[in-house]
Amino acid sequence: MNYANMIEEKNLKKTFILATLCSTIIGTFNSSIGLWDRVKQRRRDLKQDGEIKALKDKIEAADKRSADAISRLQHPQPPPPQLRDRDRDEVGETLERSGALIRREFDDGYERYGRRFAVGDAATENRLQAQIIALQQTVIDVLQAALYDGRQLTHADVARLVAASNAARDGSLDALRQQRQRLMVTEAPLPRLPPPSPRRSFSPPANRRPVVALPAPGDELFCRYSLDLQYVRNKPLASSFAPGGDCRCPACGVQLVAARPDDFWAITKRVVVKPHDDGTSSGAGSYDTHWQRRQEVIEEEREFHLGQRFVVKCHTPDGEFACVLCNRHRDADALCRSVEALVNHVGRRHDVAELEREVDLFERPHPPPQVERAALPPPVPMPPSPSPARRDVEGLDLRGRDLGLPAKYR
Repeated sequence: MNYANMIEEKNLKKTFILATLCSTIIGTFNSSIGLWDRVKQRRRDLKQDGEIKALKDKIEAADKRSADAISRLQHPQPPPPQLRDRDRDEVGETLERSGALIRREFDDGYERYGRRFAVGDAATENRLQAQIIALQQTVIDVLQAALYDGRQLTHADVARLVAASNAARDGSLDALRQQRQRLMVTEAPLPRLPPPSPRRSFSPPANRRPVVALPAPGDELFCRYSLDLQYVRNKPLASSFAPGGDCRCPACGVQLVAARPDDFWAITKRVVVKPHDDGTSSGAGSYDTHWQRRQEVIEEEREFHLGQRFVVKCHTPDGEFACVLCNRHRDADALCRSVEALVNHVGRRHDVAELEREVDLFERPHPPPQVERAALPPPVPMPPSPSPARRDVEGLDLRGRDLGLPAKYR
């Protein structure tokens, strides 16, 4: 027996305490997934055995009984309620996602701080040990009892499994993030940068090459892959998002089921174009009853398509979606739990100007705007002009002599 390897492995585990604890908790999640799959398989086997037994009983009853038994066979009683598929999928996805998130968080810390992060400290060690104990006492015990005792899982058991898995995941992630914060404080101070502008902007200077400005280490709203897509506009999507792929993020491991390559959402905006004069150049325009030029009201519909790339670059490591438009143009971020909520938020909270500036929102070509003219009554006819009045001048004869004037004016 090679005792040197045993001593070396034992010393290695004592040295890298944080790495060992993270490996243990990830292994606990993997073991829970295996037990859960066995519980689901046993439930399927029991269901099949019950169906076979019920079929045999029906056949025997049909041989021994009369029309009453046949009538019962034609109208069987509904089966007892069982766990829904959504409950079964929720447990498996929660266990799988929790292990992947903890592994990604440890890899990020180890990539930045190296051996110091893998060693850890007493505070992180105690918190991770507490999460391992709680996870094993709840998840492992419930699944093993259901597997070996033959007890069917209820909805309360499923809710308990999901809650315990989420609590262990959140507690572990918080412990690792606090460990990174403590290491960041002890690092050598970096050269001070100029103060940022009040409005967040990532547009590069016009006379220099584009520089990718990464967020601060504490800013973990978006996934690393989401940030790559936001800052590198021409970066192609990963192969997992191609047709036939599993739509799983290559950085955080979250599966974005709604981000299919052939799906998109349409956002329609109605825009009122500024009214303008409809008169002709000759000045013979149309007028209303108050002798003012009539105005045209133009309305058009702008339709923007929100597709796969926009959804992918909005996702967070926790499987939610943060609006990149709010992150870029607003003072507060908007966090949405589903793609539908994200689309609804973008359509309601952002105007056409913001949608036009987003490179991953494509506008569908629209027909020319429709001109709606206000209906006016027909012009009122002018009254007929009177005929020229005959003017009778007294004192003038037919020869144009004034008979009534004094002699000196004749």
